[in-house]
Amino acid sequence: MMKTFILLSLALCLRTAAPLSADTGPFAPGLIVTEYPRHALQANEKDNFYVPLDQLGQPIGEKYITESLTPWKWETERNAVASGFLEIEVDGDYSFSTHSFYDRNLLMIQGEVVCAFRDGDDTVVTIPLKKGGRVSIISAGFVGGRGASGIHVRWKPPGQAELSPIPARLLSHVDDGSLKPKIVEKEMKRSNGLLATHLVTVTDDFVVEAYKNGVRIQESQRTLLNEIFGATVERMAVDVRPGDWLVFHVVNNHLRWGGAKYFAVAGMLGTNDFGFVSDPASEAWSVCDDPDDVRDFIRRRDEGTEIRASPIAKPWEEGDEHMRQNAGVGFPGKSLWGGGASTWIKFVARKNHPKPATLPVKEVTQSVPKAILKQTRWPVQILYGMYGSGDKNADVTLRLKEYVETKKEWFAVTPAALGIDPIPYWNKSLWIAYVKDGVRREVRRYENEHVLPESFYGPQDAPELTKWLPETRWRAEKGELQFHADHTATGYGFEGLPQWEALANNKMRITWADGRKAVYFFDFTWSSFREEGNEKATFHVMK
Repeated sequence: MMKTFILLSLALCLRTAAPLSADTGPFAPGLIVTEYPRHALQANEKDNFYVPLDQLGQPIGEKYITESLTPWKWETERNAVASGFLEIEVDGDYSFSTHSFYDRNLLMIQGEVVCAFRDGDDTVVTIPLKKGGRVSIISAGFVGGRGASGIHVRWKPPGQAELSPIPARLLSHVDDGSLKPKIVEKEMKRSNGLLATHLVTVTDDFVVEAYKNGVRIQESQRTLLNEIFGATVERMAVDVRPGDWLVFHVVNNHLRWGGAKYFAVAGMLGTNDFGFVSDPASEAWSVCDDPDDVRDFIRRRDEGTEIRASPIAKPWEEGDEHMRQNAGVGFPGKSLWGGGASTWIKFVARKNHPKPATLPVKEVTQSVPKAILKQTRWPVQILYGMYGSGDKNADVTLRLKEYVETKKEWFAVTPAALGIDPIPYWNKSLWIAYVKDGVRREVRRYENEHVLPESFYGPQDAPELTKWLPETRWRAEKGELQFHADHTATGYGFEGLPQWEALANNKMRITWADGRKAVYFFDFTWSSFREEGNEKATFHVMK
């Protein structure tokens, strides 16, 4: 009933709300945020939070600018709408996803609802857009959505592999003279002596705990923005001023990825607006590797600062790119580490801490290598899914299509994941029939088994692996390999031209120039392969 009410309300909103016009101009950076008081419909917080946009009433307070949609924030006890325009640079399909507390938000593009109120944090919706102009964009948050934590809007434009923040340079609003530059948020922050209102960290592998002035930063202040084969990208809601100090406990498994590791952080006032960045050449960064000394290192600002942080001899090669994607393309910082796989890294914000100079966009884009050719993905269609035991089965086709075709995410063979229990307290199995690349296939999975989307989209036999592998690149401790359609491989660190042959959907043989032959097996997601009987000879896909 609630869902029906929301859909009807959204339809009414679309009919009655005045659409934004991109024809007036002139344009200025950022979106306009307008706040509204708590509505009568929201009197009962246990049930009602949504209000149709055309019924929000009269605005309250002054309008202001948000430069970013990852996140944008508003007064917690109010409703708010961020509106303006999004510039589209290329034709194609664009995917969008939104996240906030209990997903109490909605996103509209060109007057159409893309991400509906409470449609699920994991929902990703794809729409076609044309280049050459601006499309209207509206992001709305509501009372009960914890405006202080904000709404994270992410997208995946054509040619991009993963969701990421929308670049601030693509967001704009019509400058009608009612908003003056002095109210831009970042200028207010600087006048209050702030070096940062939030942090962005990229770590291979992850941050265990983080501390400000000796006090642990709470989980509610930390948001996981991305996870890449164990490496992590985080956003931490922390104000930093001169005199403050931060400590990060970071860890790395040196047995993975040939010992590569990475840690970088940006203290930020806004996208591409840095108050400080990680830099092993700066005296502001120090480390502690002895657990016996950690307590004082965390609690006392100047304790242990004589031990400087160090550059990383073998940094994770994708780390800098993830910093640019999440902090801004002009990120001027560098990665650093201590002496052990588990280390504590401290930053001390001294008085008159110098503001880092943002790298020019032209310089950054020229230094970023072009993406390699991506592996082929064949379309998959779920025909049916039957879940149960004996003659007691339930049709879960629609739920499977959601997991496999729409979200492309893993799921477990459980009543909770599949949304029904046809025979409680009995072990059940799941029969799936699907079509891939024009071929009908069936598979059976058992109770509590995890089902990966790659098991449908990945190569199903040796001929498909033969089509999938060419022009992919892989790395191991000894060097890199790139496979070619003529069944040769080239790479740094290897002599001659090895020959490769697909033996099964997850198995191949490589014959090296010296006559040595080795059989390799791919993992369940085709993101790595290892030599049979030699786990140290493991190759990982390069994105």
